[in-house]
Amino acid sequence: MSLETLLSFTLTLLIFSYLLRDNLLYRLVIYAYIGITSAFVVITLLENVVATYLSTPDGSILLLVAFVLVALLALRTVPALRTIGLLPLAFLIAVGAAVAVTGAVAGTILPLVATVIVPGADVLNSAVLFVGVITTLLYFQYGARRRADGTVHRTLLVRGVGAIGEAFIVVMMGATYGAIILSSLSVFTGQLSSLLGR
Repeated sequence: MSLETLLSFTLTLLIFSYLLRDNLLYRLVIYAYIGITSAFVVITLLENVVATYLSTPDGSILLLVAFVLVALLALRTVPALRTIGLLPLAFLIAVGAAVAVTGAVAGTILPLVATVIVPGADVLNSAVLFVGVITTLLYFQYGARRRADGTVHRTLLVRGVGAIGEAFIVVMMGATYGAIILSSLSVFTGQLSSLLGR
């Protein structure tokens, strides 16, 4: 049995100790994982992004703009210069919103429309897919009105559509949780079989 196999099995057991309760050994493994991942991301960023941008003239300008935005963001910690730090935040929110809208249209709505209108497609599957996507999107729509007494009221139609969307979300989360448990158990049995030499 190699040292790597024994170490990986021990770390796997420490991760599974969280099933009993939150403990120090579990947290130590998580902290080590976060530290190693952070170091890996920094090294990859320096080697693949910063070095690549520095090797081209246009990339150097983009890198300079990025460093200026980071420096402006750091000014948010100085009370007198907090408003200057809003510029990179506004840029970040605008770019994030643009990416989210583009991703929603190109990644969700267009494939949904293409799936529904494909000739010869199963009508029931297309209908379930269409209803699931639309009701899930509408579940996160908070179109509500505030009454005179201060309470927030959503219409019966919005609540009904939201309940259907919530049911789709619950089924998806249950299936995802089951898949995570099964994959974790397969990793554990793999570690156990390699430890036992089978």
